[in-house]
Amino acid sequence: MTPDQTPNLDYKMSSTTMAIPSTVPADAADVPAVHHDPEAVGDPPPVPNVPRSRVALAGIVGMTLVAGMFFAGWTPKTRQDKVLHADAEKIRTALPRVQTTLPKQSPAETTALLPGDVQAIEETTIYPRTTGYVKRWLVDLGDRVQEGQLLAEISTPEIDAQLQQARATLTESEAMLERAIASAKLAEINLRRIRSLREQNASPQQQLDEAEGTAAVATANVRVAEATINANKADLLRIEELQSFSKIVAPFRGRITARHIDVGQLVTPGNAASQALFQIARTNVVRVFLNVPQMYAFSVKQGLPAEIIVREKPESEFVGKVVHTASAIDPTTRTLLTEVQISNEDNALLIGSYVQVQLHVHRDNPPLLIPASALMFNADGTKVAVVGAKNKVAIRDVTVEGDFGAQVGIAKGIGAGDQVVVNPGDRMADGLAVSVDVPQVAMSQMAAGR
Repeated sequence: MTPDQTPNLDYKMSSTTMAIPSTVPADAADVPAVHHDPEAVGDPPPVPNVPRSRVALAGIVGMTLVAGMFFAGWTPKTRQDKVLHADAEKIRTALPRVQTTLPKQSPAETTALLPGDVQAIEETTIYPRTTGYVKRWLVDLGDRVQEGQLLAEISTPEIDAQLQQARATLTESEAMLERAIASAKLAEINLRRIRSLREQNASPQQQLDEAEGTAAVATANVRVAEATINANKADLLRIEELQSFSKIVAPFRGRITARHIDVGQLVTPGNAASQALFQIARTNVVRVFLNVPQMYAFSVKQGLPAEIIVREKPESEFVGKVVHTASAIDPTTRTLLTEVQISNEDNALLIGSYVQVQLHVHRDNPPLLIPASALMFNADGTKVAVVGAKNKVAIRDVTVEGDFGAQVGIAKGIGAGDQVVVNPGDRMADGLAVSVDVPQVAMSQMAAGR
């Protein structure tokens, strides 16, 4: 095919153009339609021409919205900051608020409840006094015994042998005394004979001197024999006493509270804990020792009734009385040691039990009661804060007489009409101006009065 015969590739747009629905907006109808050749590459379509008035209007609307949103958030925040600053300034400049109370006068007659332990009126541990083996024991734990009753026997073979030897030695010394007496008699007879011969010049002086010396020695031998007998008797008595210790008897009427021996056990004299045989206590009367605080000490006298409270026996009543006091305050605990005795024939009170003793005492100068929270402690001692004239605080030194839990007794430092701060804080200082809160109870009473 020759160039002249090249096919005609130009197509008629009118014959091949398909109908396409129009998507052009109505306000763009003025814009002339532009037809592009599919295979032709040309310039992009021109940007639509938007009026400047519309752009300015949109900008103004946007800036107005942003400004409105800013002021909508900023105005409440500013108002809140002002309120907070005002409240902070009010708190900073406001007076400290405190609650006060008037001291309460404690009654002159009061009840003191004090702890104590029940002890036997008599109690002792029995130890061996001789060496031997336990032959038998006749009483056990909890048995009642009478004074002098046999409790146990100890076999003492060594003591028995020593006793026989001591008796034989005593017999021998008695025979020696008899021989010394006979020798003394013979020497005296011989002396009288030689002295008679000497008076007749029938005997030399030397023989007389020897006879006198022999008589004196014989007399001295008699005294030695008598002393030997006394020493042997004392030794025999000692050994017999040791042998008597083989029988263990009760020193007083009571109850066996412990037994520490068994048959065949070796025991030796001593008071070590390992050498104890029995423990015995007399419990028909028991006693309780109390440490009475100084605030009650001057009211505790002999004969003062005392009620014994046993937690495990709330329905039982035990009444005793004060029988002894130490008559001196312990400087360490500031208490008075007091003894209370209680009849216990039925053994209802067990020794060693924890009890509480209730004493009804009279005080000539009862303390003022304030809340324990009102106390202030520092290096200078115990203090309280009192609100005085013009609502100014005065810090006062006080003497605490007693601690009653939520309340404390003040012996001196405040008066019955002082307004005591209930809960003083660290800011509390002498001369500080405060604002006093009226308690709810007082407010209700004032309202009722109106």
